Amino acid sequence: MYKHTIRTRYSETGQDGIIHHSSFVIYLEVARLEFFKQLGCDINELEKKKIFCPVVDLSLNYLKPLRSLEDIIIQISVETFSKVRFSLSYQVLKEELCVATGSVSHCFLNESFKPIPIPQEVLNHLLKKSRAMES
Repeated sequence: MYKHTIRTRYSETGQDGIIHHSSFVIYLEVARLEFFKQLGCDINELEKKKIFCPVVDLSLNYLKPLRSLEDIIIQISVETFSKVRFSLSYQVLKEELCVATGSVSHCFLNESFKPIPIPQEVLNHLLKKSRAMES
């Protein structure tokens, strides 16, 4: 399981002082990019090779509100993966209390935006991480 800390910002709140739901998607994306870096797989390097990793499906469950200037932890686990898709599960924690959960599926596309198998370098990292989580 990977953990990434983020501090919420005042600019992400609505008039009620609660973090807007759309900000959670950004938190998950920031954590995913850091997770990939930690795996040794830089998304920017893949994109230089004309390999893209878009979101295919996203689901979020909001359990408790967040306010500005709170430290939160985004926990990421590899949920599933196949030759062409992978899914990550997320927990958003504030002081060990789960305030949101999510699941995001991705695929890989070539420069013509046609689906391609997960690049071997990424698949190797996912396999390694998956085995480590089982241990």
